[in-house]
Amino acid sequence: MKLNLLCGFFILTQFLSAQTFTEISIALELDGVMASSIAFSDVNGDGNDDVLITGQNSLNERIAKLYTNDGTGNFTEMMGTPFDGVIASSIAFSDVNGDGNDDVLITGQNSLNEAIAKLYINDGMGNFTEMTDIPFDGVADGSIAFSDVNGDDNDDVLIMGQKGAILGSERIAKLYINDGMGNFTEMMDIPFDGVADGSIAFSDVNGDGNNDVLITGSKGIFIEDAQIAQLYINDGVGNFTEMTATPFEGVRASSIAFSDVNGDGYDDVLITGQNEPPIDSERIAKLYTNDGLGNFTEMTGTPFQGVSFGSIVFSDVNGDGNDDVLITGENISYERIAELYTNDGLGNFTEITDIPFDGVMFSSIAFSDVNGDGKDDVLITGWNSLDEAIAKLYKNDGMTSSIDDSILRFDLKFIPYPNPVKSGDLNITFYSVGNGFVNVKVYNLNGHLLSQQKEFVVIGDTTLTIDIGPLPSGSYFIQLDNGKEKGTAKITVQ
Repeated sequence: MKLNLLCGFFILTQFLSAQTFTEISIALELDGVMASSIAFSDVNGDGNDDVLITGQNSLNERIAKLYTNDGTGNFTEMMGTPFDGVIASSIAFSDVNGDGNDDVLITGQNSLNEAIAKLYINDGMGNFTEMTDIPFDGVADGSIAFSDVNGDDNDDVLIMGQKGAILGSERIAKLYINDGMGNFTEMMDIPFDGVADGSIAFSDVNGDGNNDVLITGSKGIFIEDAQIAQLYINDGVGNFTEMTATPFEGVRASSIAFSDVNGDGYDDVLITGQNEPPIDSERIAKLYTNDGLGNFTEMTGTPFQGVSFGSIVFSDVNGDGNDDVLITGENISYERIAELYTNDGLGNFTEITDIPFDGVMFSSIAFSDVNGDGKDDVLITGWNSLDEAIAKLYKNDGMTSSIDDSILRFDLKFIPYPNPVKSGDLNITFYSVGNGFVNVKVYNLNGHLLSQQKEFVVIGDTTLTIDIGPLPSGSYFIQLDNGKEKGTAKITVQ
């Protein structure tokens, strides 16, 4: 009993703690932007993530600025880049020509009100040259994503958006195949609906090794023009077939992101945006879990605020091995938010309060470890509640203790044996009060997650077995979590 109390206190102080971020307020020379896009990549090969920022700044200028990182989170603008400044933009990095250097594709509306889609090749030192004679249609209010859709190990690209700056311009969704040298050819007869004001994301949702795609957005500007959220399955050679009867709501002003939130090995998906009809529409933020075959089920009871004109990004911000999520956008009350939710590993999320982020809309967010401390920091751009265009970088400080028994209870009793254990398997016996999944996690004495496994159990006396063979001699903590209760125990490996 004394050992369990001590272990309970250790885990409580380690894992019942607030995630803290600090704004880096030194002169970073980052232009604040709205209607923006941001992306990190090590463009000059020094091992530090640099950042490209597009959007409209406080002087109503349309920019596309590249900032190099010195490795401690200090950024300096790289002058003389050839990029067109754009608004209503999307940017994505990929090594399109196989030279080991990340190139970049930029879409959006430039200062001449032209919709563009320009590809720039990187020489490995962060010097970019526009690649001409590419077949891409210029788009604004769009989204772009790279993925190897036909299995030739070259990143192809899907581009969607509005072809012109004029209201009511044609909306497209076009797939281009890469030959490995950065030459792209449009793939004809694809089934995608042309949309704008949406988002696209690739993921292998059915476990066949081929990246499928989810597309959201609006097919037009009028009430009768549908909002969509359509999932297409890839046969491995780039032929896509729409998967019907999905539970997703069609949305515009949307964002989507895949992540395995419940630890079952399958990518789940979070979708935000405005659903139909466009006037007085509901704002949503809905999480759907995947059964591994591409069948999704809405997870109810999530704490997320529905938003539009926002962004969502998953990242393990607290180092427990589970993807947490940051959501920005405008809620149904027209408030601009930036809310961070931590994940317990079973897909249950809890909002972290007292974070310093500005709430924003027309926003973009991206995580990266900018200062080399092993923790994901975050850059947030957008239009805040003071109607300011911002670009704020926040350093991830890790966890600070915040004791709160109402959040987590350490009353799931179990016995690990043999203890001490010499090698091989460790048994865990306990009484399961119901049918469902339990997570078994192994931590070192510094609270770092070393391994985890998820098991389905039925009501009654239960024994689980975990392999502790890879662990060196020493002491460790075992945590058992059934989603409602948690228990801990200390083991010794000889």
